[in-house]
Amino acid sequence: MSKFRDKLEEIEWRKIGKQVGKFAPLLGSALGGPAGGLVGGLIAEALGVNNTPQEISEAIKTDPEAAVKLKALQVEQEDNLKKWAFSTLEIELLDKQNARAAHAFSKMPAIMCILLTILVAIGAYLLFTIPVPEENASTAYLLFGAVLAKWGDSCAFWFGTTRSSAEKSKGFMR
Repeated sequence: MSKFRDKLEEIEWRKIGKQVGKFAPLLGSALGGPAGGLVGGLIAEALGVNNTPQEISEAIKTDPEAAVKLKALQVEQEDNLKKWAFSTLEIELLDKQNARAAHAFSKMPAIMCILLTILVAIGAYLLFTIPVPEENASTAYLLFGAVLAKWGDSCAFWFGTTRSSAEKSKGFMR
């Protein structure tokens, strides 16, 4: 039950991270990482509320000075926030590296990638050559989109992807 509660709290901190990120992007992104609770405490202190996602969210909505306080906190804690962001990146990269290494001698990931590639090819062929009945169109597009997304994920896992391009739109390293 504790892991479930921890996961719910992590989700709450990520929601607050998006809210905070509108005013202080580096601060908001740190809320979604391993230092989320610590950063939440800093934000709560700056806003003068208890260290809970609900109280911080409410303070951001109701305090007209919240944006200024968050920007000031980001400037004040910039070095620590960058260290935490780097720590998060390092953990993610090690996780991927370990996963790749663990499956290096297994044929199953390669088989899955090949099967997903075949499914994408067949799905694309069918979508562009056979008319989809109107009542099934949204389901067909949804299923093809899900297979296409998983195919992209598997390719990104094995061939790598640039984190900077994924984080660029979030303003992760501004």
